[in-house]
Amino acid sequence: MSDAVRRARHREVAAPANHVRTVARRGLHAAVLAVIAGGTAAFAGTTAPDASAPDPVVMAGTSIGDGAVDRAVAGLAASRFEARTPLEGVAVELVVDGESQELTTRAATVAELLTSAGVLVDQDDVVSAPLSTPVGAGMTVEVTTVDVVDEHVTDTDEHETVEEEDDSLPRGEREVVTEGVDGVTATTYRITMTGGEETGREVVARAVVSERVDEVVKVGTAEPEPEPEPAAPSASGSAPASVPPAVTPTGGSPKAIAAEMVAARGWGTDQYSCLETLWQRESGWNPTAENPSSGAYGIPQSLPGSKMASAGSDWRTNPATQITWGLGYISGRYGTPCGALGHSNSHGWY
Repeated sequence: MSDAVRRARHREVAAPANHVRTVARRGLHAAVLAVIAGGTAAFAGTTAPDASAPDPVVMAGTSIGDGAVDRAVAGLAASRFEARTPLEGVAVELVVDGESQELTTRAATVAELLTSAGVLVDQDDVVSAPLSTPVGAGMTVEVTTVDVVDEHVTDTDEHETVEEEDDSLPRGEREVVTEGVDGVTATTYRITMTGGEETGREVVARAVVSERVDEVVKVGTAEPEPEPEPAAPSASGSAPASVPPAVTPTGGSPKAIAAEMVAARGWGTDQYSCLETLWQRESGWNPTAENPSSGAYGIPQSLPGSKMASAGSDWRTNPATQITWGLGYISGRYGTPCGALGHSNSHGWY
């Protein structure tokens, strides 16, 4: 194959590619020229010109230069890029439960605005505009949250104490007749909170856990019978008339001394038997017996023991002195030893 033929074939193969590129530039240049010539952005057409017609791009390039064309093309590209730029954010005010904040947002709707601001709403909440409302510059969107919650409350009605006087009990003594119980009520409230403030409350359940019962206490009012005080010794030192003179035994036991004194008062052996039982219970007939809690002393358990001084100054150690005082006390208060024993049996003391 000759070099001429080879060169010709090369041109046949290479030419179409160059033609395509040329046509592409030609169409663009034609559009640019249309803008420059007509002063408008409207294109006269986008079809490639006839190949047989003079090349307007080449002609224009010859007259205005490639630099002007390039600048026009760059300006057109920049203009089209700006048209595709996303909208800038708009300033809006968002108020949630009275707290306001200024935002710049690109959200298209109120729903998108709330989502972008991290505000979650449910079917109970109130929004000032439908969620599908388009967002506009200077717009104010208000959200008022509405919550419904249950509150459980326990109320206690403390019991009181009712006192009732009772003359069968010694004064000051108390006896509980009825135990007190506090009343307890459980209530469930349904509360509506609007914008963080309570706007409604209703009772949905209430139950009585326990009924109140007041405590009833009996308070004793009975006065104890006063103990008769033996008469003071006379100036001469003799025993009072109501107390017979002490019989001083010689080597006798306390019980023997008591038996003599009982007989001297005209009481029978039955009275001595009652006395023996009574004082055995009180002191075991021990002249130095002392009650550690009350301080009662001696055979008759005088309270205080110093009362027996009316029968003699040796009341601490002399059984005869103690027995003399004890028989005088029994006679003045109960009449006889058996009367004193009966009271002791029923009350625990004499």
